[in-house]
Amino acid sequence: MTPLRVLYAPRDIAGQPGTWARGIRPLGVEAEVWSFGEPAFGLVPDRVWDADRLLADPAYRWDVLDRAVRGFDVFHFQYGRSLLNAHEPLLPALWDLPLLRSLGKKVFMHWHGSDVRLRSVHMAREPDSYLKDAVVDEPRIHALVEIARRHCDRMFVSTPGLLDYVPDAELVPLAIDAAAWATDRGPEPEVPVVVHLPSKRATKGSHLVDAALRPLHDAGIVEYRPLSGLTHSQVKDAFRRADLVVDSLTIGDHGMVAVEAMACGAIALGHVHERNRARVPGCPVVEATGADLGDVVRGLAADPDRRARLRGESAAWAAKRHDAARVSGQLLDAYLAPPVKVVGDRPDWAVVEGRGRLVALDAEVSRLRRALGRHGSVADTVPPRTLRDRVEEHPRLHLLLRRADGVRRHARVKMRELGNLRKRG
Repeated sequence: MTPLRVLYAPRDIAGQPGTWARGIRPLGVEAEVWSFGEPAFGLVPDRVWDADRLLADPAYRWDVLDRAVRGFDVFHFQYGRSLLNAHEPLLPALWDLPLLRSLGKKVFMHWHGSDVRLRSVHMAREPDSYLKDAVVDEPRIHALVEIARRHCDRMFVSTPGLLDYVPDAELVPLAIDAAAWATDRGPEPEVPVVVHLPSKRATKGSHLVDAALRPLHDAGIVEYRPLSGLTHSQVKDAFRRADLVVDSLTIGDHGMVAVEAMACGAIALGHVHERNRARVPGCPVVEATGADLGDVVRGLAADPDRRARLRGESAAWAAKRHDAARVSGQLLDAYLAPPVKVVGDRPDWAVVEGRGRLVALDAEVSRLRRALGRHGSVADTVPPRTLRDRVEEHPRLHLLLRRADGVRRHARVKMRELGNLRKRG
């Protein structure tokens, strides 16, 4: 019997597709992770496709599509993107979903966070919402979800709070290799180490974390370590040395930072809305907001017995709920379920670029007007279009110039090496 073949694309979001692939292969499934463009955070997908060439070269896009259709039975997409839609300038968003379904493929869409959160909803529930000053194209999000809902076999979300925006999705817990993160812990230290490692400081409320923890650090109550820009292996090392790890204070949901921290026996802190705690009863993330984080950390620092208990509960929770073997089993059940029929015709494709784009442009115009002031001029504030701007309007020319630049840089390196050899000779 031919094994099921699963493709995760178009990015290894938060390392999750890579973790699913490693977890599902022992179940007799062939799985690959494709990245369109270079991956971040030191992640290593199975295949990386040139993002510039995908945009400029239709034959290259066809090669991607041909290899995918011939090689895989299940397409598990991420972040509201599909196989080629971000690199196809002439067709609408997610245009390849019905094409793949018509070829007998199973198709799934996985939502991870800002790809689906609506500012209007989030602001109503979170007083410290990270979307307070953001421009969110809500019509675009609604349109993408509508297309995925109609043409995918199933939709997934990675954290409980995302069910507020896609209530008909299935919650798939964030996945980790729990055994690889497990850490032997000694006795509770007198001065605990507190780590904060945001993927984006503005998203996680890092200014609130700094304001609460720097005074405790200066007083010698904790050792506060704000970190950034680490690879995945460096994150693991940092969490193994941490006693407390602060996740997000402005989202109302727990994320990958909290899961990885708990898996290695650290205590995770963050703001998790009561709606989301009800969806995952027993979640051991210690509740904290920007207003009370300092008091919460001070209390934990003074109570080593509570810290020891929370460590055990957190590690057990992560191993039971978030281990890759369990999560991959849940995904495999979805992949093997009977295909879902697309109900109803849709001659009119949902419009993705709409009113939300106009709102964003209006906001930018207002910002520029404020910058100009009463007596300024556009020439004083808006720089002229550069040669690079004009070149990038033509993808084929842009790609050609990038290749030529690569050849020049390679030639310079060779000339430098040749010069060094001559000096040594």
